[in-house]
Amino acid sequence: MSETYQSEKNIYGKIIGINLKHNFWMPLGSAICILLLTVNLFNIASLQGNAVAQPIEFFLCFVGVMLLTPIFLPEQNQEIRDVIRSKKISYLKICGIRVIYSVAALIVLEGIFVGIMYVSESQVTVQHFIGGVATALFLGAIGLAVAGLSDNTVVGYMAAFIYYLANYGLKQKLGVFNLFSMCMGSFEEKWWQLAGGIVLIIVTFAIISRKSDIGRISSGRICFWTGSRT
Repeated sequence: MSETYQSEKNIYGKIIGINLKHNFWMPLGSAICILLLTVNLFNIASLQGNAVAQPIEFFLCFVGVMLLTPIFLPEQNQEIRDVIRSKKISYLKICGIRVIYSVAALIVLEGIFVGIMYVSESQVTVQHFIGGVATALFLGAIGLAVAGLSDNTVVGYMAAFIYYLANYGLKQKLGVFNLFSMCMGSFEEKWWQLAGGIVLIIVTFAIISRKSDIGRISSGRICFWTGSRT
């Protein structure tokens, strides 16, 4: 039992190393670029009141899109996905590991930006940090969900961007899922967005798991016309 656990632990350790080396550097690099652009495009010195939230909600939120949308990208090639699913290692566990370290990177980058604002004498608080994480996570989860369910990462990016644009014209109709709520002086919506992002990720994994189970049953069915398996 312990040997099996240790063997599985070693396998997942290798998987994490491979994913960080080959699959994570580009999303992380893109997220860092968003952070650097936010620092340079916005005046983040000595901000007060609702203005403190503007760079966090208007631009830094795309950190979540860059990190979470491509979670399923490596296996969106059908042949690669079939090979992975033929192994004993769980495909969704691998994707789950990617979500964990991607969210960790999101939190770190949000923390770095809030720290830069604090050093720049802006009146930033813990609420701005939590709100920034919630906004980025929710917007990124939209991209992840659409990319995962459509098997198309580009569509996921588009969905996240369209939702972002919708916030400019549909603020009232989006209710608690209005990404720019802190700019309007309200923080309560961020708890809903944080929960919404988590639920979106969980539901996406559940649907993909269900589709995988159906696919395995379908691929093993007997063809009555030939008497062979398809």
